[in-house]
Amino acid sequence: MRTRQGLALALVVSVAALTGACAETEHRKGASGPRSTAPSGPPGVSPAPTPSWSGKEEQEDAMRRAARALDAVRPEGAERVDEGMVSLRQGLKRVFGTQGSQPYVFAVACQAPAARSVTLTLTRGGEESEWDVTCGDREADPFNVPAGGRFTAELGPAGQPADGLVLWRLDTLAPGEVDGCEDDIKGCED
Repeated sequence: MRTRQGLALALVVSVAALTGACAETEHRKGASGPRSTAPSGPPGVSPAPTPSWSGKEEQEDAMRRAARALDAVRPEGAERVDEGMVSLRQGLKRVFGTQGSQPYVFAVACQAPAARSVTLTLTRGGEESEWDVTCGDREADPFNVPAGGRFTAELGPAGQPADGLVLWRLDTLAPGEVDGCEDDIKGCED
């Protein structure tokens, strides 16, 4: 039931954000007057078209694919602490608390209209790690974070024009459920 509520909330937030972005774009076009349609750059060379979604339906499909990718890596018995969605244009910079004694897993799924990867930076104290997250993967990228203290997840804005979205989830795990390295921020020696 919570998963449906979370997905419904993500859908409503994304539709509202996308509708607001479209209205803001139309407002800017009207305020700045007519724009030149001449291509910029050297004569005879057309700029490459930027891949984008052609409508709301494609964006909603992308959101569902990202939710399935997050579900694919969610361990049995994991309990949701937080979740959200951001556009690639806006990026993500968020501080998370990890109270208690149970370990956490922070999972990220990216969807975009064309193949691309983005860099996720996880920071805690003086430790920092960078990870490439590939958009369009069928499984989200999970990162283990031990309890105790706060950590920051940052995914820099991709800039304009960059259609795409990132869904993320923070779950707690039972101590025996950690798969692989126990601290993906600090890292582990093999």
